[in-house]
Amino acid sequence: MMKDKSQITALLIEDNPSDVLLVRKMLQHASFSGLTPISVNLVIANRLQEGLTSLGEQTCDVILLDLSLPDAFGLDSFLQLKHKFPTTPVIILSGNTAKETVMEAVQIGAQDYLTKNDLTADLLLKTIYYTIERHRLLLEIQQRAEMLEDQNIALNDFAHTLAHQIQGLLSQMVGYASLVDSHYQEQLSTPARQAVDQIMQSGYKMNNVITELLFLASMRSETVQMNVLDNRRILAEVVKRLRYQIRETKAVIKAPESWPVAVGYAPWIEEVWLNYMSNALKYGSKDGEPPVLQLGATRVNNGMVRFWIADSGPGIPELDQKRLFRPHTRVTSKKIRGEGLGLSIVWRIIQKSGGEVGVKSTEGEGSCFWFTLPESPKA
Repeated sequence: MMKDKSQITALLIEDNPSDVLLVRKMLQHASFSGLTPISVNLVIANRLQEGLTSLGEQTCDVILLDLSLPDAFGLDSFLQLKHKFPTTPVIILSGNTAKETVMEAVQIGAQDYLTKNDLTADLLLKTIYYTIERHRLLLEIQQRAEMLEDQNIALNDFAHTLAHQIQGLLSQMVGYASLVDSHYQEQLSTPARQAVDQIMQSGYKMNNVITELLFLASMRSETVQMNVLDNRRILAEVVKRLRYQIRETKAVIKAPESWPVAVGYAPWIEEVWLNYMSNALKYGSKDGEPPVLQLGATRVNNGMVRFWIADSGPGIPELDQKRLFRPHTRVTSKKIRGEGLGLSIVWRIIQKSGGEVGVKSTEGEGSCFWFTLPESPKA
C-alpha cells in the first residue's frame, strides 16, 4: 500500500493498445480539485498471467482490470487476482455495461466498476484515489479488529486463571469452615456457629457467581455440537452439585422416570437446570416449610419439548415475571428471585439452543419455570 499519497503505482491489465494509450494519457499529470497533484506510475500487462507475474515482482497500490483478455474472460479473471493477491484493490474497466455484471463484480469484492464509454480523466483519478484510501482504511480496521481479538483472548485467559485461583482459595475457606462446623460445633457459641455458617454460605455464593461469569464468557466464543440429551444423567449431576443446598433446605424433589428426548448441548442444559433448581431451593418455599420441587416435560407444537420445574413458593408478581430474564435485573420483592445474572444465562443458553424460556406464576400459589428445546428426530 502506498506510503506517499502523491505517488501511486497502478497495474493496468489490458490487451487493447488504444485503451492502454487512453488510460495512460488520462493519468499523465492528473489532478482534481481539492487534491495535490498525483504521479501515477502505470505498469502495463497485456494478459492476466503477465499481470500476475508483475504483481509477484513488485508492489502495486491498485489494479485496473479489463474483463476481455486473451487468456481470461469475464469475472473469472477478477477471481484469479483476488485469490492470489487478496490485499490489492481492483477496479474493473470494461465495455460491458450489463447491470448484472456490475452488481456481481461489486458483490464478489471489486472496489469499483467503470465503463470505458463513460470514462474521464477526473473520474478515473478520483476512483483510483478513493479506492486506495478506502482499502487502506479497511485494512486498518481489520488490523485493529485482530489486535482487539488478541487482547480479548489474552484478557480472557488472564480472567480464567485468576478466577480459578480465587475459586481455589474459596474452596479452602469453605472447607476449613465446614471442618469447624462438623467437628467443633458443640464447642462454639451461637454467634460463632452463625459466623461459620455465614462464611460457608458466602463462599458458596461467591463460587457460583464466578462459575456463572466464566460460563457466560465461554458461551460467547464456544462453538458446540447439539446432541441427544440424557436428562436423567444431567439432573443427577445437578443434584450432586446442589447436594448441600438440598440437605440444608430438606427439599423434596420429584422427577419422572422417563423423559421426552430432546437435542442440545449437555453442559449448557445442565447449567439451565442448575439455575432453575438453585432458585427453587432458595425461593420455592413459604411459611418455613421445606420446598417441594416437581420436575417434568411435555411435547408441544412445532417439534419442541417443554421442560419445567414447579415449586411450592410464594409466587412472583406479574410485573416481576416480565423482567426476570433480563441481565442485572432485581425484582421488587427481596423474597423473590433477585439474581438476574443466572436467569439471563438461562435465556442466552436456550436462545442459542433454538428454544424459549418463560415462567408461569400466581402469587401465593408457587411458580413454574420452563424452557423448550427441539425434539430429537429419533424420538
